[in-house]
Amino acid sequence: MTHTYRIADDVAWVSQEDLDADAEPTAYLTRVPRGMPIMLEGSGCLVWLALADGGTLEEVTASAAAMSDAAVEDVRDDVAELVDQLVVIGVVCED
Repeated sequence: MTHTYRIADDVAWVSQEDLDADAEPTAYLTRVPRGMPIMLEGSGCLVWLALADGGTLEEVTASAAAMSDAAVEDVRDDVAELVDQLVVIGVVCED
């Protein structure tokens, strides 16, 4: 069975590209109403932006790799590790 991943329904977030297109990719997120603020910078933000579209781990990895001009095989393990961490803290859902 293939799992899909998506941002949890109770998460509010904004990315730095929404605020300043010339800045390093940064996403600010929190669980509403009482979550701790979380900041994802650089490649972490790119994974978050890929998760915004949802998809399988392979789809999220391919999207993040494309945004960073990296090869999928070069980022696969790091993307999987970050997605797992985001699931554990409850900001990403695994369906």
